[in-house]
Amino acid sequence: MLKQIPVGTGFSKRSGQATVNVIRMPGDSIEVIATCDSLARQVILLSEELTRIRNETQEEVEELPPEVIKEPTGFQWFQIWAGRVTLLIIILTLLKRYLKHRAAKL
Repeated sequence: MLKQIPVGTGFSKRSGQATVNVIRMPGDSIEVIATCDSLARQVILLSEELTRIRNETQEEVEELPPEVIKEPTGFQWFQIWAGRVTLLIIILTLLKRYLKHRAAKL
């Protein structure tokens, strides 16, 4: 029965806010398009909300500054440890002098 209908011919039926369109396509296929005003409005509202949320999320991500953590280089680690060792030697030298000076008074 479908082959008797000319290609490109369509039928439409409307009931309240719902509409159905049926069109004969080339070959043995048909195309059915159904719409409903209230559903279409709901899709538009949800699409707008999704776009708004996506934009807000992108703004929040863009506001965060990139966190850059740099480790000291090898030479900087050498300087750090050399400074610590030097400070330890100075403290021990001063402590030794203090104890030697105090022992001489007794």
